[in-house]
Amino acid sequence: MKLPLILLILLYVGFVIVLIFVAITSLYVLGTLVGIPTLQLLTGAVSAGSAAASASAAILIWRANVQARKTVLIDHILGPAYSEVRQTRELLESWKNEAKDVSPSASFLSNASSDWRYYTLDPKLRSELENFRSEIGALEDQRVLCKKIAGPIVTKAASETFGVKNASTVYLWRSHMWTKGQIQGENGRQPTWELVIEAPPLWAPLGYHVHALQVVDFNSMQQYYLPLIDQNEKPLNVEEFDKFWEHATKLADAEPLIVSFREARQRFHESSANLEGKLDSEIKHLR
Repeated sequence: MKLPLILLILLYVGFVIVLIFVAITSLYVLGTLVGIPTLQLLTGAVSAGSAAASASAAILIWRANVQARKTVLIDHILGPAYSEVRQTRELLESWKNEAKDVSPSASFLSNASSDWRYYTLDPKLRSELENFRSEIGALEDQRVLCKKIAGPIVTKAASETFGVKNASTVYLWRSHMWTKGQIQGENGRQPTWELVIEAPPLWAPLGYHVHALQVVDFNSMQQYYLPLIDQNEKPLNVEEFDKFWEHATKLADAEPLIVSFREARQRFHESSANLEGKLDSEIKHLR
């Protein structure tokens, strides 16, 4: 309960007590003037007024307690749940828009069941939160599996497109600064996640650029190098890279597990947005 509200209630109760004291004193003086029968009538009226005042004070205290319980429910359950659902939805959007390879989690909801206040939620809303938590785990398992499947697909597409037999791996190199003919950069990665989630393969944070593609055969040490941008940030070998990526995309589109993951991600994104709206409405209703 908030301190200003407590002070207001105490002030109200104190004011009622003072009024009762003044009324009793007045009744005593009045009794000496008008007589006992009249005094008894007035005393009954004052008693009724005192009872009404006490009832009003009790109602105020009850309302304050109810509001305090609602505030605690928002601060400890609904608010954190809303934040976690929203953060997860935004993460799913960054998967596709920025190729962020980050695992989703539901750390708060995983521990919320240990708080008794969690079970005061509407059963339907609680069921949706629990489904959300379980779906995150299933989606992460699919994500990890699809990345493993995408590795050989990317390698096969590069081998067939660039003529590197028995290619072992494919790297896209990203740097802030690079020189002409430089193969490796500040950060190299296989574009497996971009392929799985259908994200732009050449996306890079502000100030960085994907400047080269490298295909390596670890057995023969043969490698293929394809520059993708010059020092003036002008794209190079666009047609060759697009041919490679289109080939990889077709192979991925024919893989049932990858297609299933993409569909599951879309459904989960939609259900997350719906759940976020319900939590927001519940918080506003309690306030």
